Amino acid sequence: MSKVIGIDLGTTFSAIASLDDLGNPEVLSSLEDNRKITASAIYIDGKNVIVGDRALSYIKNEPNKVVLQTKREMENDVVYSLDQGKWVDDKDLVDSYTPAQVSSLILKKLKDYTTDVKKVVITVPAMFAEKARQATLDAAKLADLEVIELINEPTAAVLHYASLPGVEIGGRVMIFDLGGGTFDVTFAEVKNKKVDVLTSRGDKYLGGKDFDKEITKLIKKKYYEIHKVEIDIENNKEYIQKAEEIKKILSVKNKVSTNINGPKGPQQIEITQEEFEESIQTYIEKIKMLIEEAMEASGMKPSRINQTLLVGGSTRIPIVTKVLTQIMGKPPVKGVNVDEAVVCGAAIYAGLKTEKETLSDQQQEALQEVNLTDVCNFYMGTLAYVTDIHTGKRVVGNTIIIERDTKLPVSVTKRYTTVNEGQEELECNVTQSEGPEDNKEFVNIIHQEMLKLPKGRPANQPIDITYSYDESGKMHCMFTDVESGNSHEIELTPETTATLDDAKKQIEKISIE
Repeated sequence: MSKVIGIDLGTTFSAIASLDDLGNPEVLSSLEDNRKITASAIYIDGKNVIVGDRALSYIKNEPNKVVLQTKREMENDVVYSLDQGKWVDDKDLVDSYTPAQVSSLILKKLKDYTTDVKKVVITVPAMFAEKARQATLDAAKLADLEVIELINEPTAAVLHYASLPGVEIGGRVMIFDLGGGTFDVTFAEVKNKKVDVLTSRGDKYLGGKDFDKEITKLIKKKYYEIHKVEIDIENNKEYIQKAEEIKKILSVKNKVSTNINGPKGPQQIEITQEEFEESIQTYIEKIKMLIEEAMEASGMKPSRINQTLLVGGSTRIPIVTKVLTQIMGKPPVKGVNVDEAVVCGAAIYAGLKTEKETLSDQQQEALQEVNLTDVCNFYMGTLAYVTDIHTGKRVVGNTIIIERDTKLPVSVTKRYTTVNEGQEELECNVTQSEGPEDNKEFVNIIHQEMLKLPKGRPANQPIDITYSYDESGKMHCMFTDVESGNSHEIELTPETTATLDDAKKQIEKISIE
């Protein structure tokens, strides 16, 4: 019998969990060092790849061969160049890997922590755009994994919290998810094991790695103050790793001293917790703003929130807890491993989505009261001719079909019309945006194809557009010419092209340690 598996594919760390015989999530350990949390890092040397914490040991001597923070590149058309040691937009490079390929190597490593892993639930940030979600599905396919569904990270986390024995979670809750690369804040209603997500806001480029870069700036500044010589360390992987170590120490101590190598030789410098907190104030203010935005969207006030649930390793930074306590008027819930909450929730969700006959009686009993509803985290629309309110002229603008925060699953149909007499085709495009944008320049066009129309017809022929969004955030779009019945279906799914086949052939040649 195949296992019920959840995977947290993180920016800094990743993890894999399964449901035990009693239906409780269990984080699986690495076979080599018995660690439950694996660094999302890979070292590539020809056809040999080392995945996880051991890969970090090569940063000092062979930094170009170590790939970090791949998750932040999932929505971008880039490749990692082993020659240049960074992500570039030159896809024709020979010795290079796409974000999906790199992520697939991490997934391959994780699935080897146990046996008989075939179907999985994988977590993604709530604010992951469609392209990044598709790249995640591509990575799973390259790793020979079938994804049951994707689940948003804060949603998975609250599912874990709500299912924990001895932890009383109920009423209106805020899930505060601050990881290595992304930030999400989610509001939900929780009653027993029923979780009803209301809204999510976030920033896919705000996390612990940004805090690390601020520490490298402090290192550079202090070295210059002593020697009047600048050192180029902001993008140096070795110093970014050192900055992460400093950050961890400053999460439990008021100051840290460390040796820094520079043009004038090694130098002992000291960084205080106060200096670190001051350096990340811009990010803290952004976090406050996003919390306020999410509160406004869900009609919440701090006094109406029963509990704040912490998720992600960066929530261990003292100023984060301090700020949350100030905003909410009460401290966050303690006593849960913030690194494991997401992956445990993914395993529970995998159990919910697994055929009942494959689960034991105890697993079915543990899951029978668990219920989850999520929301659409973006505005989904299409481009069409609209009247400009300023000029009165007809222009191409964005029109919304599914509103943000709509409960999933959902299906919405809206009627449009053709523009020109004798129009023989219609451009079917799907747009995505974080705000209710009408300007086409401020939306992402995530798909576009053409629908053939009958010849010789007058203008203003009705076109029905139906968007269906399922619980896992997968979109199905149907463009239908009402009179002829001609239709074009767009199902936003992973690549099935020769490109993906070639990518898999490249990965299959690699030996993973």
